[in-house]
Amino acid sequence: MKMFIPALCAIVLFCIALPANAAVTGIVRGNVLVDNTPRANVNLSLTGEGSLLRTTTDSAGNYVFSQVPFGDYILTAAYSGVSDRSLSVSVASDAVLTVNMALGQLKVIGNLNITSRGGAAGTPVSNTMLGRQQLAAMPTNNSLDRIVQTAPGIVRFSYNEPVAHGFHGLTYELDGAPIPQATSSNFAEIIDPKNIDSLEIFTGAFPAEYGGSRQGAVVNIVTSRLSDLRVPSQGTFTVGGGNYGQGITSFDEALKFGSSELFLNANTQHTNRGVDAPTFNAIHDNSSQSDEFLRFIAPVGPRGMLAFDFSNQLAQFQIPINTDPNNPNDPVVSVPGTDDVQREYDRYANLNLTLTSKDGNGVFQIIPWYRYTRIAYDGDLANDVRATQPDPVTGNPVNLVGLRQNRYATYAGLRVSQFRASAHHAVKVGADFSRETFNAHQVFATLSQSEGSTSFDTVTSDVSQPGWQIGLYAQDKWSPSRALSVDYGVRYDHSTGFTSGYQISPRIGVNIAPDEKNVVHVYYGRMYAAPQLEDVRQACVVLQGCSDVPVYDLKPESDSYFEMGVAHTFDPAMTGYVNFFMRTAVNVLDTTQLLNTPLFAVFNNAIGRDEGVELRLQGRQGIADSWFLSATASRAEAAGVSGSTFLFPPGPPGPVTAADLQPEDHDQTYAANGAYTHRFGPHAAWFATLQGEYGTGYPVQFQSGAGRLPAHLTVNLALGKDAGKNGDHSLGFDLNVDNLLNHQYIIKIANGFNTTQISSGRNILFRLSAPF
Repeated sequence: MKMFIPALCAIVLFCIALPANAAVTGIVRGNVLVDNTPRANVNLSLTGEGSLLRTTTDSAGNYVFSQVPFGDYILTAAYSGVSDRSLSVSVASDAVLTVNMALGQLKVIGNLNITSRGGAAGTPVSNTMLGRQQLAAMPTNNSLDRIVQTAPGIVRFSYNEPVAHGFHGLTYELDGAPIPQATSSNFAEIIDPKNIDSLEIFTGAFPAEYGGSRQGAVVNIVTSRLSDLRVPSQGTFTVGGGNYGQGITSFDEALKFGSSELFLNANTQHTNRGVDAPTFNAIHDNSSQSDEFLRFIAPVGPRGMLAFDFSNQLAQFQIPINTDPNNPNDPVVSVPGTDDVQREYDRYANLNLTLTSKDGNGVFQIIPWYRYTRIAYDGDLANDVRATQPDPVTGNPVNLVGLRQNRYATYAGLRVSQFRASAHHAVKVGADFSRETFNAHQVFATLSQSEGSTSFDTVTSDVSQPGWQIGLYAQDKWSPSRALSVDYGVRYDHSTGFTSGYQISPRIGVNIAPDEKNVVHVYYGRMYAAPQLEDVRQACVVLQGCSDVPVYDLKPESDSYFEMGVAHTFDPAMTGYVNFFMRTAVNVLDTTQLLNTPLFAVFNNAIGRDEGVELRLQGRQGIADSWFLSATASRAEAAGVSGSTFLFPPGPPGPVTAADLQPEDHDQTYAANGAYTHRFGPHAAWFATLQGEYGTGYPVQFQSGAGRLPAHLTVNLALGKDAGKNGDHSLGFDLNVDNLLNHQYIIKIANGFNTTQISSGRNILFRLSAPF
């Protein structure tokens, strides 16, 4: 690609941002004048998000902070003999923020807030950023899924699954490295939120870097960052408990070795209300989880950085049951004492080498990574085969099928990227390579056909399959002026496995800023999602009496996404946007329950569509108070079956058209989420947060009819105080109350595609933290 001219120095206090939205860091650069003259050795610092970064100007008065994790900072310039100057700056991922400052004998300039979200070159819509102070004060901060669901366009589905813009599947990035979506569905979250420092959520305007898997949204996570430790070590020990038999223990420590830092986290928790149950008072619903996380960051030479992440998790969940044959919400009746348990094992590691160019405006990264995941479903076969549900035709009770399942997959990948910023361009090229090996062993059990028999017969099914995914991309953000910015790129995806496919996906976004307060945004992009390595065709032979193994006809998903919106800055303390979006897809990757087992099988809807309007408002009051409001009105629909057709009876003849579209089971017409946090006391360490969540009910039937479950409104509360740091050993605590008004509601109802799931009641958790 053509090289662009070097960065130019702007006039005093002129700023322009050139984000490409890719890694988890950005660049802050500029020029400093002292008494109207560029001056060397001016001291600059960036303070915020628990970090303190320092640099000085060169002989031309230029400075660069090359690796600034996304977040809110105070930029301060200091020079002997003149007054210091400070500005508030907000940095997004891969933002290039130019901030020129003037000290000394110049006219007085009022306080400014410089942001990479401002102007046409910013990211005015489809981006939600949550810092450490906000996360600490959230009532639902014990769940990553619940945190993600505070972004507009994302709704809370069964088992807390976030569904973004009507589609399953989120893309997660951990400290700049990809985390592949696990082949099998699981209850545990991808990372314990207690290991998270801050995160960004993109629900649209996806740059070309992202793709290859189901992508309703992209979640960028920063676990730990080089902090402003003023002591050699700092740690916190936390214990807590609450109703539903909750218990929690957490340990974290940061150690400093010269210019290197090591972060250690270990967490355990248990509860007797683990997953959404088919009854209001859960039966057989205990769960326990433990995880360990390590991050090491060290400089490599004068302009390099090496970071290593390692995560290990174990989670165990009892599968809740219904034993009441008269339960109007769940037709599945289990034998009392049934003991089905799911165990989940996960390990993940990445190594990130980042090299910065001599002028600070270029960044090269190479990131090898590895993930191992295993899900063992230990069915109580003797009791599972005695469970019953009504036959859909006769209404007579029929016995269910028991299941034991062991699925495990290994993933190994490599990410390589080169980023370069000039005066008007931010260019990034890169490649992602990954290989997955999937294995599964399943045992199906059916009640013996002998009259009066309580024994069962078993058959087994084994599956093994490797697969590759390759993604290549190039993207640029061209910003010729503050009033215009064009973000364009192209991505190539290719996948192999049980089936193969490829797609070239162009993406383009245009931002126009007619004035200082408004930005008009338009975006269009194509996306490709490879099907996960799963194969349940053998189960058709075992359970449905198929004479032969059906043809594998699962297909990759192909999406087209369009959005347009307006972002408005009401004042320096309040911003917001409204955005219209429309997503259409062919061969939509979805899941259904396999017959009457707990096994979920992947299939293709022939077509899908989601369209709606989303709103985000956020702001600050005074020094430390903050608030946000997210709201979405949308409709998610799908029709027809084009992949894994053997799972369904034949559909009507003829092509599937838009006239056949019906609401998806995760279609939520209206959703809203908002919170207000008040911080007070010394260093604003004390906090109180009130949060509300609202959603209309999900459909009763799957893609059939207009029936809806009731709407729900829940209120959450958090009260607490941050624990001391840097030698301050004052205790911290937090009291989180989820569903303060104890409003339980039906999330989903059993309909042949889904099981019945009912939300939990009031959930109270108290934690006490002691620094050491």
